[in-house]
Amino acid sequence: MMVTLGNLYYYPLKVYVFIASILYFRKLSVTGRENIPTKGPLIFAINHQNALLDALLLSVISWRNPHFLTRADVFNNKYVDKFLRGLKMLPIYRIRDGFNSIRRNEVIFETAKKILTNGGVVGIFPEGSHSLLYKVRPLKKGVARIAFMTEEASNFDLNLQIVPIGVQYESHFLPKGRTLISFGKPIKVADYRDKFNKDQNDAYESILDELSRKLKTLVLNIDVIDDYDRVLTIYKEKRGYKRNLKEQLIADQDLIDAIIEGKNFEVKPDKKNIILSPLAFIWSVLWKIIGFIPKTITDLLVQKTTKDPHFYGTMRFTYSIFLYPIIYLVLYFLIRYLVF
Repeated sequence: MMVTLGNLYYYPLKVYVFIASILYFRKLSVTGRENIPTKGPLIFAINHQNALLDALLLSVISWRNPHFLTRADVFNNKYVDKFLRGLKMLPIYRIRDGFNSIRRNEVIFETAKKILTNGGVVGIFPEGSHSLLYKVRPLKKGVARIAFMTEEASNFDLNLQIVPIGVQYESHFLPKGRTLISFGKPIKVADYRDKFNKDQNDAYESILDELSRKLKTLVLNIDVIDDYDRVLTIYKEKRGYKRNLKEQLIADQDLIDAIIEGKNFEVKPDKKNIILSPLAFIWSVLWKIIGFIPKTITDLLVQKTTKDPHFYGTMRFTYSIFLYPIIYLVLYFLIRYLVF
């Protein structure tokens, strides 16, 4: 019953959130769509920087309608639990949720296995938690475990593939930043069959190493421990603007490498379109005037209701895509009533 009910609001919401995402971000670009197999079981393995917003974006960007493994604590309310499951989200439990709750992951893994066996898509955040750092952190074994247990059950004839996905935010909290979603070349789990049959742990580590390497090519990865803040500060000072977000990522990666290695590297920024600049300025002023009330209300709600900074971006996005249309409609009818 819940699956049927979920389908009633999943697809309309997917269309709505897709349109809202385009309007919300200053620019939202997707690259590497050709790397997504059109059929067959897939695991989407995504870096995790922006809480539930990462899952929302991938849900609406991909036509494969993935089921996402999501931190269990957001399912605590029974009504929220039903709603999220209808949005194809499944709870994944961590030690902080209670040691006994970890056992409940067995049921979730079996559910994911069933989805994959039927040719579906499961979205996983292999880092295991979210972080605002521009860095790919060590990957947990969950993604490898699900992949191999699914393939092993079909004697490695399922052709399960893992698609690495990088989500790169210019701003984790504000819509003014641009966002790039990059799909990397998939990893065929069956290629690790012989290694898995010899040593399962070795197979886990090997496939995670390949996945980690590919993820690091899809995002900004400041892979230093004690020097992160200094590198990030210099990067922000020297960063040059590129209109194309894929070119921007490449330039940013080269700049980070140069900073870490102590080399000089100058980014040649793209020239701004002089003709469009006045129009952009006028639109920016109008948007600030029109959006002052909904922006103020959204900012207030985020401050009052969100304790975890990692959820600021998610809640700002959620409040914005629902509050802005409502407030604009109220203002429209109010002005119409007062004027006419």
